[in-house]
Amino acid sequence: MSKNIKILIIGAGIAGPAICYWLKRFGFSPVLIEKSATIRKGGQALDVRGIATHIAREMGIYDQICDMRTRIETGCFVDVTGKVLHEEHGDKFGYRQDDEVEILRGDLVEILMKTIPDIPCRFNQNIVSMQQDEHGVTVNFKDGRAENYDIVIAADDIYSATRRMIFNKNEYRLIHLGSYLSTFTIPNYLGLNHMEMLCEANQKLVAINSDNNPEMARAGFMFRSQHALKDVRDEHEQKQFLLDTFRDFGWEAQNILERMPQSNDFYFDAITQVKMDDWAKGRIVLVGDAAYSASPLSGQGNNLALVGAYILAGELKNSDGNPIQAFTRYHALLHSFVEANQKYGVWVSNSFFAEDEITKEITEERTKKILATMKSVSNAITLPQYE
Repeated sequence: MSKNIKILIIGAGIAGPAICYWLKRFGFSPVLIEKSATIRKGGQALDVRGIATHIAREMGIYDQICDMRTRIETGCFVDVTGKVLHEEHGDKFGYRQDDEVEILRGDLVEILMKTIPDIPCRFNQNIVSMQQDEHGVTVNFKDGRAENYDIVIAADDIYSATRRMIFNKNEYRLIHLGSYLSTFTIPNYLGLNHMEMLCEANQKLVAINSDNNPEMARAGFMFRSQHALKDVRDEHEQKQFLLDTFRDFGWEAQNILERMPQSNDFYFDAITQVKMDDWAKGRIVLVGDAAYSASPLSGQGNNLALVGAYILAGELKNSDGNPIQAFTRYHALLHSFVEANQKYGVWVSNSFFAEDEITKEITEERTKKILATMKSVSNAITLPQYE
């Protein structure tokens, strides 16, 4: 294998450091860049499920994920007056089974970054353009630098700037599934102890939990709306939309929202899928949410990222760094897994948000269906062996 191939990875989220790990293990020497000044801490809780737990074990990080997991012991459904409707064990409440683990996004990224201590990682790196030919890719940075690479791998989220640079608008679609999601941390003013409370009514959902840090709580809002924000990434517009939507919801919605301005980790996004017929163009390829987001509500984004990173790196190994051959095989091996998870993303988005108030019967039936379907889609691939 040629170890002189220069590979640039864009994005230090989940897919980025994961593919760096596998490329290094398979004999390459990649470089990782990130537009932000630091790794984003906290964020929403993610689940490592199905085949992704096998990959985590292969990377030697599964035990670390378990050590840093969230520890919600009880889930409690309440109505808009605060009356308890139904309680469940924490794992069932979070739709986890077998060896599946929930962890905060920032904690998972931290674990992944620690697997690649010897790989150069440069922050505050903004790319303005890229040009490629049959020999390589020229990457032009905002500070005026230009660097040449043999292969560029973009792992830079649903709104990938790389995708916009390289692919025409008719080569990808961002499909809004009609719902929104927001999370942020606030003081644990309810005194929750390893517990999550959830209120769902009128196609809206409010949740709050506290686990490893008893001083703090994580709030979550989900709701269905066909309203389109002028700028889905404008935080002021996002917060106003949230305030307007939950103004008369009831329960703890207003108490939580009153504490929102003091939070330093506000997250908001439309429940969106990325659809593409091809994830590569020439020597540039996409991985993770940039290529095939299944929607944040599916809980499968990080699992698709881990599986996609493993297969893409493995096919580059098998092809001795030949991008055309590797990218073709990457798509052939992964596309059915992506398709299954994206279909699940649509289905689960339609399964949430009760028309009226939630009941024990509704939650139990929904949990049963979600657990069965999720188990199927999260294991809907047989991983190739590259070693």
